[in-house]
Amino acid sequence: LLAGCGTTEFEAQPVIPPPLITRIPVVVGVYLPAEFRTAVHREEHDGVDYAISIGKAQADGFGRLMDAMFDRVVPVTASGAGAATDPQIRGVLEPVLEEFSFVTPRDTGTSLYAVSLKYRINAYSPDGRLVDSWSFTGYGAQPSGSVPGQGTAALQQAASMAMRDAGTKLAVEFREQAIVRGLIAESPAPAPIEAQPPP
Repeated sequence: LLAGCGTTEFEAQPVIPPPLITRIPVVVGVYLPAEFRTAVHREEHDGVDYAISIGKAQADGFGRLMDAMFDRVVPVTASGAGAATDPQIRGVLEPVLEEFSFVTPRDTGTSLYAVSLKYRINAYSPDGRLVDSWSFTGYGAQPSGSVPGQGTAALQQAASMAMRDAGTKLAVEFREQAIVRGLIAESPAPAPIEAQPPP
């Protein structure tokens, strides 16, 4: 937690456990744009200038989730670089932070600090054609009295919880979204086994 020069600064530190899901049996490319990796949300709120660094945390968290969700993940340098990077890549995924917002106890009339993050995932064909995108939101709240020290520590906790919530939604909902949009094939149902009468 850093503070100085009239600006409250901190870096979100989410703890995203490995998701307990079945890996999707495809190879994907992942493109993390510079603006995603270095994102800093700046806002004047309640007479205080905030600078909340979220780029490193969200890039690390997204990378860990992708590694847990797919058979193999290949970093690529552009959304259209999939085919040239690895011929096995079935598609390229690009995360985009669409919105970061937070409220303080003065806004809510309670002791709560709350953070909301809205993300969009763009899916590209290996040659860079945008084939689909979908959005999801993460939310985190933390009472100021539950965190020792200044209120910004509670805001830092709320931001971390919001990233974790967004990561959970991505891990749980991605497979269904990809199947509905035809990006991956639905696994066939197991063939029924006919019961045999005892001899």
